[in-house]
Amino acid sequence: MTFNDANFMLKNEAAKKLYQQIQDQPIFDYHCHLDPKEIFEDKVYDNIVDLWLGGDHYKWRLMRANGISEEEITGSASKLDKFKAFARTLERSYGNPVYHWSAIELKNVFGVEELLTQDNAEEIYHRLNAYLVDHKISPRKLIADSKVTFIGTTDHPLDDLEWHQQLADDSTFETVVAPTFRPDEAFVEHRNFAQFVERLGTSTGSHITDFKTFMAAMEKRIAYFAEKGCKASDISFTEIVFEKATPEALNQIMAKVLAGDTPSQLDINQWQTAVFADLCRLYKQYGFVTQVHFGALRNNHSGIFKRLGADVGVDSLGDQTALTSNMNRLLDNLVQTDSLPKMIWYNLNPSYNIAVANTLANFQANEAGVASYLQFGAGWWFADTKLGMISQMNALAEQGMLANFVGMLTDSRSFLSYQRHDYFRRILSTYLGEWIEEGEVPEDYQAIGQMTKDIAYDNAVRYFN
Repeated sequence: MTFNDANFMLKNEAAKKLYQQIQDQPIFDYHCHLDPKEIFEDKVYDNIVDLWLGGDHYKWRLMRANGISEEEITGSASKLDKFKAFARTLERSYGNPVYHWSAIELKNVFGVEELLTQDNAEEIYHRLNAYLVDHKISPRKLIADSKVTFIGTTDHPLDDLEWHQQLADDSTFETVVAPTFRPDEAFVEHRNFAQFVERLGTSTGSHITDFKTFMAAMEKRIAYFAEKGCKASDISFTEIVFEKATPEALNQIMAKVLAGDTPSQLDINQWQTAVFADLCRLYKQYGFVTQVHFGALRNNHSGIFKRLGADVGVDSLGDQTALTSNMNRLLDNLVQTDSLPKMIWYNLNPSYNIAVANTLANFQANEAGVASYLQFGAGWWFADTKLGMISQMNALAEQGMLANFVGMLTDSRSFLSYQRHDYFRRILSTYLGEWIEEGEVPEDYQAIGQMTKDIAYDNAVRYFN
């Protein structure tokens, strides 16, 4: 078997037949961290490091593990030296998904079929830079070449969404770029909470004095996002909690934190429960798919966090107690208040996959006839791997309906990450192909092929529209 050939990751004949049905499908990228300003301005890249290594904490984390100095990762070393440092790392990173992603990106986007090593790094560096300029590689070209029909960015609640509007008004660009409402700063444990409340009041012309006026101001921003084509929200929680509180207690928590005091864990849990419940009510009202990412322990290396800030490769998957108890109580509370929106739950710790899929299965009933109203989201971050994807799909297949799965998303800041959809589609094809080869499902390439196409693209289109 040849590495990274046309049959890469396709481990049986059934997989090859299934992949043929989906390899040319478009991409519906409903969650990512791309910058709409960069898409609108559409500047041609002239250096591969800016496009490929800049801001990529997956690569940075791997380079640190290989003993690369911070100077050659995020520091002032030359771009060529940074590229060489990554090449030294990549050639030793067998088994890590970055090894696969990088090979696919180099081949599919740039036509580089040889393996990147420290010996050929300088030559490939100059070849890639020339390719960028000669082929006018820009954000829009990368998006068009990947056949992306929809991009859901991740946006601060107070963003004016100027660049989304300019893209919407640009008739030369066919891909829909929609904002996603991401109110992380609305939770009291966030270091910017006090500043956020002040800015929220100014932005909405609201006098925020308590929980009720806070949420009224939040609704104004949700309504604004809806006017600008928003289809989804997102939130990241360290843990899933459920702790009810009275309106008086919520007002006291807010006053306490705004006064500069540190919230207790009980304060955090009560505020998270109340705010998220009210947000879900509003999301259902405005038709937003509610995405929940949970389980990340962030910024664990204090020295690197102090030097470089967040999202630089020092985060971990977390654990928690009473996950299913809290999830069930949270979701049932939304049912009781008629506030349960469409939801996608992304679990960072694979040891909870079966528990999460099992819990979501309790709350699929809906009068709108939506297939898998609550979605178990694709393997996220540290689970965005071959085994992570398979673990998530195993849990969903056994506890719910894999056929209704909305599939892959990039969750990336890189325009090259659309190749991860191809990676996922190859793994998906092998996963379903094994069912055929082992006689676990009929050898029906029309039925299983349609299932494969649905997961790769069609389910997401239906779910978000």
